[in-house]
Amino acid sequence: MTSITEHMSLSDEGAVRNPNGPGLLGLSHLGITVRTVPAALRFWTSVMGFTTLVDGDDFCMIFEPSSKLAIGLSNQQGQAEGSFDERRVGLDHLGLAVADVATLLRWEQRLTDLDVPHSPIATSDAGHHLNLRAPDNFPIELFVLSVEGATSLGITSDGDPVAGTHEVASRDR
Repeated sequence: MTSITEHMSLSDEGAVRNPNGPGLLGLSHLGITVRTVPAALRFWTSVMGFTTLVDGDDFCMIFEPSSKLAIGLSNQQGQAEGSFDERRVGLDHLGLAVADVATLLRWEQRLTDLDVPHSPIATSDAGHHLNLRAPDNFPIELFVLSVEGATSLGITSDGDPVAGTHEVASRDR
């Protein structure tokens, strides 16, 4: 396995360049199909802390300022049916980066206070995470990248955040 840093180089302007393609700046937005836009909007704003940019019957756009993540919620003009199933081809889950374990603990408390079912915080070789489900069974993982996880990916703590989102947690956290 090669590390992430083996695939990066700097342009003359100091920006990271991708030798395998034109490059991407990061995630622009995410579109999620939901059965009921109002129920999904309530979850994403009251539980996850997003703000509403556009609010309509069949579509809304929400935004989370600290991550700069925009999500469009659509019921596909009332044609959406069923619930999410990660065992089908397509998206498995949405992983959202969290700064550190202390912040993940605050998320765990917030979810408990709001009676949102969630897993306990689990530790893996890559870091710490907890899982929850949005309306329509949509899976969300809140994730903290550990020093060991970053090292296994070839990322050092003195570099830029991974994918512009993960800051490598220090060993003290």
